[in-house]
Amino acid sequence: MLKVTDAIEAHPVIRWLMTDGRRLVDPSEFLEAFAHELRAAGVDVSRITTGVPILHPQIFSFSGLWQHGKGTTERRYRTEPDTPATLLNSPIGIAYQGRGPVRCDLTAPPQDGEFVILADLRREGFTDYIVHSIPFADGSHKALSLATSRRGGFTADELALFEAMIPAFAFNLEVQALRRTARTLLDTYVGPQAGGRVLEGQIQRGTGETIGAVIWLCDLAGFTGLSETLERDVLIDLLNCYFGPMCNAVTEQGGEILKFIGDAMLAIFPIGHDAAATCGAALSAAGRAQAALIDENLRRKPSGLPRIDYGLALHVGDVMYGNIGSDTRLDFTVIGPAVNLTARIESMCRQLGSPLLLSSDFVRAAGIVAESLGKFSLKGVGVEQELFVPVRIG
Repeated sequence: MLKVTDAIEAHPVIRWLMTDGRRLVDPSEFLEAFAHELRAAGVDVSRITTGVPILHPQIFSFSGLWQHGKGTTERRYRTEPDTPATLLNSPIGIAYQGRGPVRCDLTAPPQDGEFVILADLRREGFTDYIVHSIPFADGSHKALSLATSRRGGFTADELALFEAMIPAFAFNLEVQALRRTARTLLDTYVGPQAGGRVLEGQIQRGTGETIGAVIWLCDLAGFTGLSETLERDVLIDLLNCYFGPMCNAVTEQGGEILKFIGDAMLAIFPIGHDAAATCGAALSAAGRAQAALIDENLRRKPSGLPRIDYGLALHVGDVMYGNIGSDTRLDFTVIGPAVNLTARIESMCRQLGSPLLLSSDFVRAAGIVAESLGKFSLKGVGVEQELFVPVRIG
């Protein structure tokens, strides 16, 4: 058995944290392996959680939960106005403040004002529960909780191990948190597919590939006039109410948002083996966005808020998908004649009185019935283009 001496530093769990554990960057995989190492070393632990507040526009914190015999799950806690308040009566909240550890004897009778989680832990048959604060290099603190169902709770040697392993555990948790934050920021600002490529090291200028894709380009109608007449906060709210449904529709149907250009949004739906299915997904996304914005305009009308009108073009073509820019500032995006043509088609929406226009290439690839509006000369495009509106969306 482990003795509370300097030899604790040589404990197999700490050695694992300092060696093999560092190679596991996936949080769930790491937590599963960590629990296995503890139990293999004779530590009777039945439940482990990690709590990591992160930088994310919608998620307050991530939490890994391991339970003996049930495996590992990941929990996400959304950012809410009262999120900090929910931590006031929580040992996790204490850990986030850098205080603790907090140990609770779950065999003792319930007390008035006790931590809310204790009742749940008692019902599940746990006897002892301890929460440690895990310090990060930036001065913040995360949380690690351990619980056992063993009669008598954790031993003195086990408690000493938990205390001794905190620095090594903190290193592993911080690496995972930093990687998650990097991925979150990349997903938020450049998109999940491009973000994944960047994390994999594809950051050299000029690198990329040619892919077939459905190209989506939408633009807010009358934005110049709106920006000159609306107050700043009202204008920003209008943009968010417009981009929100557009973004949700694209991502829900498997597309990737590449960039916002003022009041315009560029997205792609990469084509795999089934071009018609990809076109169908893009058209379904257009229908969802249209329905959502109809509802949004109905909501805005009683308050006298300006109506949201837009133009959207869908086209199919080959694009160069990769890095462009300077030595120090890059943009992972798509370029090529097909992108330029999509922009020209979108510019015809207002003239033709339709919020959605389809190219002939899109209609052909999608295999759908669409109504032709005629052939048109587009600026910068040598050949007249036949433009269509869908007979049915989605």
